[in-house]
Amino acid sequence: MNQENQQRGLSMTYQEAIEFLFPLHRFGMKMNLENITALCKYLGHPERRLGTVVHIAGTNGKGSTAAFIASICQEAGLKTGLYTSPHVEHFAERIRINGQMIAEDYVADFVAGVKHKVQEYGATFFEVTTAMAFQYFAEEALDVAVIEVGMGGRLDATNVVLPTYCLITPIDYDHQEWLGNSIEEIATEKAGIIKPGAKTIVARQRLEAMEVLVATAKERKSPITIAPVVAQAQIAPSPLGELAMHLRTQTRDYFGLRTPLWGAYQVENLRLATLCAESMNLNERTIREGIRNVLRNTGHRARLEILSRSPLVILDVSHNPNGMEHTVETLLRHRSEFERLHVVFGAMKDKDLRGLLIPLLRIASNFYLAAPQTERAARVENLAALLTGTACTYHTCESVAHAIQMAKEDMQEKDALLITGSFYVSGQAVRALNANKMSEKVVT
Repeated sequence: MNQENQQRGLSMTYQEAIEFLFPLHRFGMKMNLENITALCKYLGHPERRLGTVVHIAGTNGKGSTAAFIASICQEAGLKTGLYTSPHVEHFAERIRINGQMIAEDYVADFVAGVKHKVQEYGATFFEVTTAMAFQYFAEEALDVAVIEVGMGGRLDATNVVLPTYCLITPIDYDHQEWLGNSIEEIATEKAGIIKPGAKTIVARQRLEAMEVLVATAKERKSPITIAPVVAQAQIAPSPLGELAMHLRTQTRDYFGLRTPLWGAYQVENLRLATLCAESMNLNERTIREGIRNVLRNTGHRARLEILSRSPLVILDVSHNPNGMEHTVETLLRHRSEFERLHVVFGAMKDKDLRGLLIPLLRIASNFYLAAPQTERAARVENLAALLTGTACTYHTCESVAHAIQMAKEDMQEKDALLITGSFYVSGQAVRALNANKMSEKVVT
């Protein structure tokens, strides 16, 4: 595309490309496949040339499951593309091959080449980014492409791929304005990624979600594996910052699996990824090493990421009530590791704000409320109103950086700081703390 752009007199810097892409958010989300289909046709259908495709939908755990699978495939020596969203700090985090982010020059060149079509179609940010990932992966001749759904599944822009494996992580309430107000409706949207002939593997689900997934797989003649039925998992004692577990599948016993993604909820994601890897005929050593080296191999971050141990500072992107419940449960398992927990919190205004805060009240001593720099952010005054009358103290802050500063000034030696509520909060926290490199990369 670069040569073609030069012939047509098209050029763009990376910064210009980003400045073109991000305002496309104004088009919101389009729940149809028309634009992505048109973009892929214009590009010569790169979505059909991605190698073995692992397509992942669900409410929570999609990104971590994708990271586990990509890491395992890389340990097997397979050239592996990983497409996830949103990013924490840099746009290029979304598109990786063997852990390396897409080059800025490629982003600039791609956007320059499709800008006229994007404007013609009125394509959204996510549609363009998805087309970029497909084109990049196709040009690089991957062995495996691990593709995370953006939202839902049936009408998500990623749902033009031809998957070999369709994975569904736990389904819960989120994005109800788009996906429906019942678990059955949400599950129906997620089940939209299940394709005839592809192997479907599903995590533990609510009964009403499981019924939808099983029925859809049967209708589409997709062989389905229910992960908790065929693989038993048990968490083992481990220090803060590490998850240890035992996993027994129908073919192997994985005693003492260890990973730096230490949330107890990662058990479901790890089980799903392991079953997928076994189905790909990858060996036990490869699976163990992929799970162990997931952060180093993929750059996956902000899932209970430990930025500092003295003082203890934890970064987490939980942004719906179910995810926050799991985060709090993990912290309660390690409650003896700290005295007071200070929480820097911000969220998007379209989220269940009360549902996000209620779990945190079980463990937080002080809240530092901030609105991240985005028009979607919930107002600090609205967050404060939800905490009025609770036992926790709270402070309203001018920014995420200000909230972190105030929290650190209030912290005692054995206190901990949790920064949570949104990807936007996490990204702005990373910049405020200059924490652009993960401090907890590998389990030792």
